[in-house]
Amino acid sequence: MVKWESVVTGKKNGGLGIKNLIFQSEALRMKWLWRYSFEDQLMWKRVVGAKYEAEDSWMTKDVTSPYGAEEDALWWKGSSKGIFKVGAAYRLMEQPSQQIPIWPWRQIWKGRIPYKVSCFIWLLAKEAALTQDNVMKRGITLCSRCFVCGETSETVSHLFLHCKFTQQLWRVFLSLKGISWAMPRRITEALKSWEEAGVLAKDRTRWRIIPASI
Repeated sequence: MVKWESVVTGKKNGGLGIKNLIFQSEALRMKWLWRYSFEDQLMWKRVVGAKYEAEDSWMTKDVTSPYGAEEDALWWKGSSKGIFKVGAAYRLMEQPSQQIPIWPWRQIWKGRIPYKVSCFIWLLAKEAALTQDNVMKRGITLCSRCFVCGETSETVSHLFLHCKFTQQLWRVFLSLKGISWAMPRRITEALKSWEEAGVLAKDRTRWRIIPASI
């Protein structure tokens, strides 16, 4: 129910953080090109050079620099030390395709909860869980009705925020902290409000676990 582009996007930008294999493959190939420029005595470089006649190509002939006759040195701009790193190259390729996140998605992954639970919360924040309304969007005919309260259509927001039985659970935990609030419309808004309310909590780790428990 989630586009692959979102799955391979970084967690801080609203994705699942799975590696983009195209970007990773490109970064690894760049690493070999970087090594080829430095490792003169290794067998693999001599084999590649002999096979493709790299040393005899006109493109690799020495060119006089306009800045003097000193030997040039490779410097990679992606690092402050000028040394190529696969991870840094991957992040550079990842950035152009990602937009600035509207909501701080890292909140989902901060709590000390099982990873599969964090993934499910991520699906809820994307409104992509297999509730009846999302199944119907796939062309499957159903009678969209909440099986918990039976009063309205089953959507992500209704099932986990606005269903009268779900709200009772929220009130139980909120009452323990003496907090009363109007339930937000969306999962992301609820998580953001919960994080803001937990700023003054003595144990923020436990506070972040509560929404996952509900």
